Amino acid sequence: MTISEYLNNIGFKANPFQFSNADKETEFLSQYFIKPDYFEDIWGNPYEPVSSIIYAPRGAGKTAQRVMIEKRTREYDDILAISYTNHDLTEFKNISEISLTYHLTFLNRLLLVSLFKRIESDNFNFDEVYTFTERQYIYKIARIYLYNTPASFPNQAISSLKTIKDRAVDIWNGFKEPITNVIKQITKSKGLEIDLSKIAIDKKLEISHKDNFFNIIELLIKANYNSIFILVDETNLTGNNPEASYRLIEDLLKDLELLETPRVSFKFFLWDALKPYTVISARPDRVFSYELNWDWQQISSMLDKRVEAYSNGKVKNFLTMFSNKKLFGRIILFSDLSPRDCIRICNRIISEQFKKDQNSSLFDESIVHSSIEQFCMDKTKELITNENNLRYLIKTEHVSFTIEELVINKVASDVAAVRNIINPWQTAEYLKKIGIVPRKAGKAVNEYAFQDIRIAFTACPKLGVLEFITQKVRRCKTLTCKNIFYRDFNRKQYLCPKCNTIN
Repeated sequence: MTISEYLNNIGFKANPFQFSNADKETEFLSQYFIKPDYFEDIWGNPYEPVSSIIYAPRGAGKTAQRVMIEKRTREYDDILAISYTNHDLTEFKNISEISLTYHLTFLNRLLLVSLFKRIESDNFNFDEVYTFTERQYIYKIARIYLYNTPASFPNQAISSLKTIKDRAVDIWNGFKEPITNVIKQITKSKGLEIDLSKIAIDKKLEISHKDNFFNIIELLIKANYNSIFILVDETNLTGNNPEASYRLIEDLLKDLELLETPRVSFKFFLWDALKPYTVISARPDRVFSYELNWDWQQISSMLDKRVEAYSNGKVKNFLTMFSNKKLFGRIILFSDLSPRDCIRICNRIISEQFKKDQNSSLFDESIVHSSIEQFCMDKTKELITNENNLRYLIKTEHVSFTIEELVINKVASDVAAVRNIINPWQTAEYLKKIGIVPRKAGKAVNEYAFQDIRIAFTACPKLGVLEFITQKVRRCKTLTCKNIFYRDFNRKQYLCPKCNTIN
């Protein structure tokens, strides 16, 4: 039996958990997208657009929001959406060299491509819409921005101008020809064939990138675009370095004149680790920000909608696919309320269940537990990349502890050595101080606890999933709180960090 046949047997036309990035799932996204409370605020009134920032942890659905805004703009012929996500940084030695000039050059290229696509329409009267001076200006800036484009530009344009690509005629589809030939054919259809190579370079225009941006926007408005959304999403080029991610977009975030361009709104979908940097330069009184956080019910609903979409409505409740109903909750628990991590665990479960028993229509408890265990190790390795530090983590065998306890347990030889080990965990906020422990024979000491359940589980290698939940996990007993937190509850009671109730 193939994996496709297995998926079909359990009700799916395709694996609902194959992809964890919304860019790969535009076909089904609308069917399982969960709107954050502020989603309509982000959309706002598109004809009076306002720039904004959305913060969220990685895997929390920033890209899904961006894609859904792209999809909504397709319902309007007079709204243009540009997804600014695909960068080519090969010309830079380090991230600090990236300036506003880089961003404006790239954005002006994309805006011009959008303009030429609009002009290409048979119904567009180029000579009537634009004056002679404007037409000459269009040719000059096309020479500046579209003549010697990097080899990566066609792919960048395809990924950035999705709403245009979907409607494009064959001449644009896939950018099979050099952009200069495309423009030559478009202008020829308007009665005047323009060869960009013969357009003289205007040195003044060549350095006026911001003015060119403003002017191109005005040209787009004359082409009946009444609103332009520029959707700035995260790139993988800066890795796990939040400062580098911030430096990449710093000049865009700081330029209020640009962010408040009439008819234009910049929507920044940012990793929440950038917030300490952006709050220094961004203006919250002028550029509103929102934070994306998921709750248990939203994650559950997303999974139900997801399996329903991928099964053509055959599977409406994901809970029914587990041999033990509590397994469904354990997946959500160990996802740490991250949609992406939830999907990753579920994808592993399908793979492992297929290998163990292709005839079972239910996910087995041992399969779910082993999938969670392997995912926790994988996730911890992603978060703690230093191998020595990871080895020390596994030696702790505690979720909450004092430095002195780790010395006694021989994690390291002395207090100073342990402090050096846990410092990176504290800096990354995987570990936090939770209180002070008094001692009879000495000075009181600080107590710490892991904040990420995957790291906490990896720190307790002798425990299985069920034992770990029983001994180390509590949902606050206060009905109005219900906060989930992690401590060594098998050793003593702890206060809920949210409402201070003893648990």
